[in-house]
Amino acid sequence: MNNYANMQDTYILDKKTGDINGDKIPDTVYLVGEKRENAFYENIKVIVQDGRTKRRYVIPLYPEYSMAYNPWLFLGSFTKSNTNEIMVSLPVGGSGALTYYYVLSFLKNKSEYILGPEDFIVLTEPLKVEVIYRDHYKVLVKSRKLNQSYILDISSRKSTYEGTIYDKDGKLMEPREGFVIYQPRLDPIRLDGNEPYKLTAQQEIAGTSRADRLGYMVTYWKYSGQNRCWVLDPEMFSVML
Repeated sequence: MNNYANMQDTYILDKKTGDINGDKIPDTVYLVGEKRENAFYENIKVIVQDGRTKRRYVIPLYPEYSMAYNPWLFLGSFTKSNTNEIMVSLPVGGSGALTYYYVLSFLKNKSEYILGPEDFIVLTEPLKVEVIYRDHYKVLVKSRKLNQSYILDISSRKSTYEGTIYDKDGKLMEPREGFVIYQPRLDPIRLDGNEPYKLTAQQEIAGTSRADRLGYMVTYWKYSGQNRCWVLDPEMFSVML
């Protein structure tokens, strides 16, 4: 990797080792990027060094989603191929702590995106989660598609909401709804050591604005190789403060 590490303003951002092409020989995966101001990196790429042949492969990321602060790699099997996939996390910051995520397959030294940066917005918006304020500092969070609902107690916000959202008796001054921020935080999780990794998607529930966070919606997703898509586990939907 010296040819990348020594290029002006180009840095190795993370490095992991594991079999990702299926030949049972550990490969080396690098995340590289060009440094800008304030530890911000752009033009981030994945570099794979085949453990058997030592040949290097460059996997470009989408140009509009290839920048980050403190990016990281994770290797783990999300499919049933018994071979690791590459998960890339690219935090770009901002008030919503926006992060771009990829999951890449490199089976037989051929790269394939099995998760892109905007995919979970497409997956979770159809859950049609409603966030509805109720009297006495309660918020109803429900998904008609999943036939599940939760009540959040927001009485800790009384000093902020009284006189604007609620009257002095705790009654709503007018009907009001919040919303879900559909760009999630994703984390790999393995609930059974013999099963592939799943992804937990944690999405913020907001009230009057993005900064007014009421809680989090958590869903669990597994990759279906047969259907070539991510599938929701409906029994593991939850809402928390």
